[in-house]
Amino acid sequence: MIAELSVHHDIWSWFDFSGRPHPEVYNRNAPRLAEALREITSVLGVEPEPGEPTYFGHAVGYGVSTGDPDENGLGLDVTDHL
Repeated sequence: MIAELSVHHDIWSWFDFSGRPHPEVYNRNAPRLAEALREITSVLGVEPEPGEPTYFGHAVGYGVSTGDPDENGLGLDVTDHL
């Protein structure tokens, strides 16, 4: 059995697509993603394998990488790829 999960929104990351931090959004949603991944792991009985990194981020544990902020505290602006 193979299952693939992908996310297509910035609500799972510390930064929005423009690179601005949105901790309130992240703090509400990241735990929901982690819980969903843990539930899938429990039901399927296997640990998830992260896929290939994309321009927007990559899987880390039971979440999405946050990336490193620049000197102004901003993340990468990825709106040119939307």
